This record gives sequence, C-alpha cells and structure tokens, in this order.
Amino acid sequence: MRIKRGKFAELDGATVFALARLRQQVFVVEQACAYPDLDDYDLDPETVHFWVEGDTPTEAVACLRVLRNGDAWKIGRVCTALPARGTGLSAKVFGAAMDFLGPEAEVTLGAQTYAAGFYRRFGFTEEGEEYDEDGIMHIEMRRPRA
Repeated sequence: MRIKRGKFAELDGATVFALARLRQQVFVVEQACAYPDLDDYDLDPETVHFWVEGDTPTEAVACLRVLRNGDAWKIGRVCTALPARGTGLSAKVFGAAMDFLGPEAEVTLGAQTYAAGFYRRFGFTEEGEEYDEDGIMHIEMRRPRA
C-alpha cells in the first residue's frame, strides 16, 4: 500500500469522497459523535491530506491531515478503517506526515486519551489536563522543534 498526499485543490472527487467516508465511518458512526467533520481546514491551501487508498479509488483505509497552527503545525483527523487496525498502517501514515514536516517543525495535536501512547512513539508529550470533546476524553500533545 502506497501512502499518498495532496492539498485539497489537488484531490479528485473520488479521493475526497473516500476521505470523507472513512472519517464519517470512524468519527461519526463508530464513535457516535454527531459533529461537522468537514470544515474549512480541509480547504485551506496549506493543509496537506495523507491517505492510503483501499481496493478502489473511492475507498481510503487510513488518513490524516496536517494544517498550519500559527507558527506550528497541527495533525488531526487521524483514523484507520476497522479492518486495517493493528496492521501498523496508522504508524506508516503518521510517520509519512512527520517526515514531510521534518524535525524542525513544532507539531501539536489533540489526542484521544487512549491513543496518547501511539503519539509518544513519535516524540509527542502530553500538555495540560484531559478534556472532554464530544463525549471522548482528549489531551493536547506537542512535539517540539529539534
């Protein structure tokens, strides 16, 4: 499986559909969070989407997005399709995003608390207190510049 990346303006309709469907399945259906997943950050010219295509162009099995957050970068919407979990695919996609950003970039994210250990593997540390976002506990995490 090849990791792909692109800004929104570079994505074709099938890819946008695949990313939206995966995010909807994980965040809205599985996690039972009715919230507007698609937002203006997806369209921002600096936002870069990373994904792994499934068996067809309208299927994504893992994805995330990287967006500008002031002087830092923020990674969000990290998700993997249920059948692909536990295969190491999430780590590959996340690693590709971190390679893209490089060691000099300060990177933040709002981790679901249960996943904090995953992000620690990439040099992130927790900051502040846990908080409830849409009924799911989160914690802010940061990887400082090298």
